[in-house]
Amino acid sequence: MRDHASYDSVVFAGGGNRCIWQAGFWEVAAEPLGLSPRVVAGASAGATMAVMVFSGVAAKSLATLQRVLSGNTKNAYLGNLFKGRPVFPHVALFTRAMKASMDQADLERLRQGPELRVLLSRPPAWTGATGGVLLGFLCYLAEKYLTAPLHPKLPGKVGFRPEVVRVDTCRNIDEVIDLLLATSCTPPVVPVVYRDGAPVLDGGLIDNAPVAAIRPGEAPTLVLLTRRYPPAKLQGHPGRTYIQPSRPVGISKWDYTNPQGMQEAFDLGRRDAECFIAGGPAALQV
Repeated sequence: MRDHASYDSVVFAGGGNRCIWQAGFWEVAAEPLGLSPRVVAGASAGATMAVMVFSGVAAKSLATLQRVLSGNTKNAYLGNLFKGRPVFPHVALFTRAMKASMDQADLERLRQGPELRVLLSRPPAWTGATGGVLLGFLCYLAEKYLTAPLHPKLPGKVGFRPEVVRVDTCRNIDEVIDLLLATSCTPPVVPVVYRDGAPVLDGGLIDNAPVAAIRPGEAPTLVLLTRRYPPAKLQGHPGRTYIQPSRPVGISKWDYTNPQGMQEAFDLGRRDAECFIAGGPAALQV
């Protein structure tokens, strides 16, 4: 086994279903490497994975989600437009799976773990919720395809503001679910969420890997990415270790018709953790 840093903090990047890779990675790597961070930050579905991991229900929640999704055949039910029902089934299915996976005792266990911070995006006031969605995704796509930065700058320059919420402020499972939906808010799949009377959007619009939620004294930090970057971008960051899946995770972010793809993402995370244990960070920086 290679020598590994003792990480004081861990960041769970967003990425929809790709984030299931993180849960598989953690299940295998945490115990042999003694991974026990004081602080964890997550954005979008990465925050959900962090909640599942540190409440101790990651494997159970994956199995529950797969069972809940087993009868779902579409990611959009266009006929519901004429019936006054939601076109996208994701919120209802996610909520159902979460409530079946986690109870108050699990929430109390989560409170005893690391301090878990969740990143939300506040859109510029002048855009409104709908305009904020369009502007946010334009910024996201522009930077992704032009420079593919680890941490985007454009959203902040046009007025998006980060907001960090601690999970231990949630009083019950319903409030945890509401917070996770807020950090994953990507209309129209997840309708606009309002907190304190103002809209919030997907935390990944500000930073898909929210290292800004980690303070300088909380390093070294392990950053669990969910999509691949050129190796040179992952290296040379004092106080941070970036790692990525060994190959692209083979399920799209919002595909709720593919339980087997979710299992494959989890299994890839487990295999990559074995590589990390044996070869250190360099094994997942290529």
